[in-house]
Amino acid sequence: MDRKDFATDFEFNAARFTAIHRGELQLKYFPPPVRIKILMVADGYPGNFLNITYGRLYFSLSAVVDALTNNPEPWVKFDITKAHRQTDPLGAADVETFRFTQAGFDINTYDQVWFFGARNNEGDVQRLSDAELAIVARWMDERQGGVFATGDHADLGASLCSRIPRVRAMRRWTATQGVPSNTGPNRHDTLLPGTDGIYQFSDESDDQPMPIEPTMFALPSYAAFWERSAPHPLLCGTRGIINVLPDHPHEGEVIEPVSLTNTFTFPGFVNKPEFPPRTDGSGLREKAHVVATAGVSARVAAQDTNKGACNSKRIGVIGAYNGHASGVGRVAVDSTWHHWFDVNLIGRPTGVGEDAVDPVSPGSAKAQGFLYSAAGRAEYDKIKNYFRNVALWLNAPARQDQLFFRATWRIVFLYPLVEKLDVKMPVWVLGGFALDAIGRMAGQCTVRSWLFDRFTPVWRERFFLPRPDPCFTCPPIDVLEQIMMGAVVRELITLQNEHADKAAGVAEADAAKAVAAGLAAGAREFSQMLEQSSKKTLELAKQLQSVPALELSAQQFIVANKANKASNKPTRAAKVVAKPAKRKPARK
Repeated sequence: MDRKDFATDFEFNAARFTAIHRGELQLKYFPPPVRIKILMVADGYPGNFLNITYGRLYFSLSAVVDALTNNPEPWVKFDITKAHRQTDPLGAADVETFRFTQAGFDINTYDQVWFFGARNNEGDVQRLSDAELAIVARWMDERQGGVFATGDHADLGASLCSRIPRVRAMRRWTATQGVPSNTGPNRHDTLLPGTDGIYQFSDESDDQPMPIEPTMFALPSYAAFWERSAPHPLLCGTRGIINVLPDHPHEGEVIEPVSLTNTFTFPGFVNKPEFPPRTDGSGLREKAHVVATAGVSARVAAQDTNKGACNSKRIGVIGAYNGHASGVGRVAVDSTWHHWFDVNLIGRPTGVGEDAVDPVSPGSAKAQGFLYSAAGRAEYDKIKNYFRNVALWLNAPARQDQLFFRATWRIVFLYPLVEKLDVKMPVWVLGGFALDAIGRMAGQCTVRSWLFDRFTPVWRERFFLPRPDPCFTCPPIDVLEQIMMGAVVRELITLQNEHADKAAGVAEADAAKAVAAGLAAGAREFSQMLEQSSKKTLELAKQLQSVPALELSAQQFIVANKANKASNKPTRAAKVVAKPAKRKPARK
């Protein structure tokens, strides 16, 4: 960053501050961000309209790549490798004619693989081969690699995705699974009408998103009458629940698997459990969930000049499987890649021949998508938050530990917490500041899941899982989180103060020890506070049992005196007799 590129010192300092805060400018005494490596794999039909590109066309992924590579979180950066199974129409892929079996490729260098499948037909000659599936499945199971996969209506995406373990069961990919059509009244059409009240295909490119309904998962509560819930971490945003996605005239569908006892077989994997039992010995199998649904609006043919009448329904649009408890990788699926394509995010392309479906003029609002208005940009921020949540959530447990460590360590050094925090503050106050600060960048659900995964089964069951009965002595989960995070921050502040005069700053190994020590200390302090509080509660209970709570008798509730009895008798209506008016004697 060069000062001469800025007009004023203020602009230079502001840009430098932003770059430091986003992790783009690395200072030697700041912890570097975690580098997450994502392999994106797309396919299509070269020379045909239906071919995915990483450039800027109708079926393009440039906006998603930009959202990830320019993410605002200072403690993580995403390194994207863009692969295409055939050829990218704009030559924007890093690797073309990609195969998992090709010489020199090592899937173990990647944390995640994202599949964007356009080719149909599960028997396609260019589908993932058995040898490729074995590589992907072994990586998912043994390295706990994370997978994201999506296609579109009918069997688009079947060539690439329909045989990947767990992915194949969480979404409809093939005709035998009953994939939704792209035409007819039973299509999965989430499109919202334009300002003219008419449904047009190009409305998918306006600045109006479709509302989605995130599945709310129960949180623990100490009282039966106080129900608490939260969305899945994929939809827990930095500014609240993510409740929108781009709309589209014909989507696929995410489902919850009918059976968790399926097996899969290909070279190296014979009758291997698709959804393996948990590693805790319970024999239970982790379920895959539909974590968001969307509505399909009913309409008559006159309302839709493009596709005609449509029947109403609700469909699954996002699915998630947390395999970590079973020792395998996480999986996320989406009903359509149109939630991710440029045409639905930043507008339709306007070059000649670039949009054969419903072209628009360069000056049209639909050529800009969500970028057209302030309201649209605000909704787009939510959608990009969803993209980043996928990239955060899919990581293996070891990576999650690193993300938690770097996020916590770095946030203590950043403004404004670096000026607010003091080691003498109560531990729960320190934790409150830290949870708020990290939550503004990672989402509260992400922070909660980081902590959840650190605890042993007994602690998880007692404090992180919903209870069927009220527990008046059970502290809210928020208290545990604040104390744990506060203890971590306290250790980091102490370490920072010790190294304040050292140019090299805090060493990573020392910071890691501080975080581990803080978590252990937080658990001890929480247990001690819980014990002290329980003693006080027990003393209070004994005291209350020894004295009457109320001084009353049944007679207090009975109306006893005569005056009250009389006043409570119903009043009889008095008879009114009209008397004839007296006449004055007439004068003679």
